[in-house]
Parts: sequence; C-alpha cells; structure tokens
Amino acid sequence: MIIYNTDYKRENMIYPELEKWQFYPFNEYDIKDMCFFDIETTGLSPETSNIYLIGAGYYTEDGFNIIQWFADDYKSEENILKEFFDFISDYKVIFQYNGNTFDIPFVKKKAKQYGMDIECLEGLKKLDLYVMLRKYAGMLGLSDKKLKSFEQYVGLIREDEADGGILIDVYVKYIHNKLMGKDDETMLHELLLHNYEDVFGLSQVASLLYLKDFEKLNVSFENCSLKDTELVIRYKCFVPYNCSFCVNDTIEVSCEDNEIIIRARLFKDSLKYYFKDYKDYYYMLEEETVMHKSVAVYTDASVRRKAKKAECFVTKDGLYLPVFKPGVFSDNYHIFRKDYTAKDYYIDMDDVDLKDDEFMCDYYRQVVNSI
Repeated sequence: MIIYNTDYKRENMIYPELEKWQFYPFNEYDIKDMCFFDIETTGLSPETSNIYLIGAGYYTEDGFNIIQWFADDYKSEENILKEFFDFISDYKVIFQYNGNTFDIPFVKKKAKQYGMDIECLEGLKKLDLYVMLRKYAGMLGLSDKKLKSFEQYVGLIREDEADGGILIDVYVKYIHNKLMGKDDETMLHELLLHNYEDVFGLSQVASLLYLKDFEKLNVSFENCSLKDTELVIRYKCFVPYNCSFCVNDTIEVSCEDNEIIIRARLFKDSLKYYFKDYKDYYYMLEEETVMHKSVAVYTDASVRRKAKKAECFVTKDGLYLPVFKPGVFSDNYHIFRKDYTAKDYYIDMDDVDLKDDEFMCDYYRQVVNSI
C-alpha cells in the first residue's frame, strides 16, 4: 500500500465562505466535519472484484487536501480499507457521486469480508451529489448527469480523460509490470489522477447545492426595469459564483456579482380573466357574453341563461407577466389565461407596481420554487 497526499490552494478553487454559504449542508455542518470520497475497483461486484484505490478529501484553512490509499499489489485491499475507516472516524458528513448505489455498498461488503467494524461509516451523514443534483442537469443545459458535466459547468477543467472501466486494464498492466520489476510512473499517474480529480470535483460541484435551497436564500429586492417586452428584476444576494440558467422558455435567472437577476419575457396578447363567482352571472345569448345577475335580471329570460365556468370571463388586450401558480397573487391581482383549461397564468403589467418590494419578492420565490 502507498499513501499519497495532495494539496489544492484555496485561491484556485471554489471554497466555502461560511458567512455567505447559507444553504444545506454548509448552514448545518462545520466544513471541518465534511469529507469527500471516491473508490476505484477492478469490477462492479465486490464478490469478484477488489478496491485498488480510495481517495478522500477534506477542507483545510488553506484550501483542500486529498489523501489516496493505493493498493500497489493484490494484497493491500484490507489495509487501505482500515486506513480509510480510521480517516472517516473524524468526520460527520461524507460526500460521494452515486455512492449510495455503488461506493458505499461496495465498501460495506468488502469490510464484511474482512470482518471489519463499519460503525464509523454507518454513523456518517451520506450526501450523494448525484441524487441531489441530477434534476438540475437539464435546467443547467447539461447533456447528461455525469460528474464531469457538472464539473465543467462550475468551470473545472480536468486533465484526466479516462473512465473507471478503462482504468481497470491500466491497473492490471501496472501490477503486472511491477511484478516483473518494471515500475511504470505514467500508468501510476493516470490511475491516481482520475481518482484525485473525481474527489476534487466533488468539492467543487457541492457548491451547486445552493440550487436546492434557492428559495431560502437571503435576498432583498433592489430595482426593476421594463424595456419593450422584457422585465428585469434585480435582487441582492450572495451565491457561490456567477452562473445563469433558464427556468423555462420565458424566464432566465442569472447570478452576477452578488446579484440574482430574473429576466422575464412579457407577452402582448388578448387574454381572459375568469370570474370566480360564475354563479352570480348570466350568459347573454345574443351578445355571447356574461352579465352580472344584478343587471341581467332586468332583461328578458329568453335571452339569457345561467353562466358556465368556462364562459364566465372578460377579455383584455395587454402586456402580461407570466406567473407559475396564481395562488400567491390571486388575492390582489386578476389572473389571466388563454382559455379555461390553460395551465399558463399571467398578470396584467398595468396592475404591477415596479417598486413594490412585496410583489417582487413574492415573484422571486415563485420563480425559484419552480426550479
């Protein structure tokens, strides 16, 4: 077994700023209690395969440190597991990528084979970044849900180009060459690099967890501007780094220089407002419109009938702001739709005060809750 230590400088990475990273798990756990890990194996089954490399990383005051336990022969698996268990006994939270499905069960079964106590692993809070972030891949414009894709999104450029499957053959060749007395530093570098960059990548991709707590971030409305058919709303708030993504075809969210900016495309259209109290209206047969009973009662009964929900509306031409759910706005604003069955909702911009702090904060929460 060989142990490798590598440091990564704080100024060259996305490093948690605790007073600003107010999202889970950074708002509940000290970064000193967090570690990240990834394993490399000779196959998918712990019954027929071995762990040949475990990498674990943790935050330091100066940046990030990675420890790698490498089995430089076919006899070191038990030793690297012991070293790993000793290491994680100092932590409370462990991050992995698809680890709840593969890495954790694999390690547990291997430990059982050697009769090891895994209490230190069982007691950890296990955070699988794949499970926590996969639903945001499409929103971020990623083509897949791989760790490398999320790494690229946060600006991480990998030197490693291999995958775990290819590296199995590399490891077998490395051990064979070593047994023949030929150490191959190029192969060793390739094996260590892949694992190292996976572990470091986890620490960087963890910054995307703010997406899960977007609606809980401490934002304050700054200003709002309307130009042609675009509404731009600015909020003061810290996020880990500059980024942007589309919530849907009409709304874009960007984080720039400690601001969250919502850009909403407005619609010039003729939309319908449906009366909630449709039972208080008559449908006028000749005019093909509705009239309140208090007025329609004076007309001949032959020209009117009770109004139905789907026909109890008024139509208005205007400039409209898309909203996701009408509930939060329905008490103070008329909610418009294209027709009765439509699931897209709008507010007439004539009714919106661009300086209304409460409205703009409600709109922010509704946008981010739809993410």
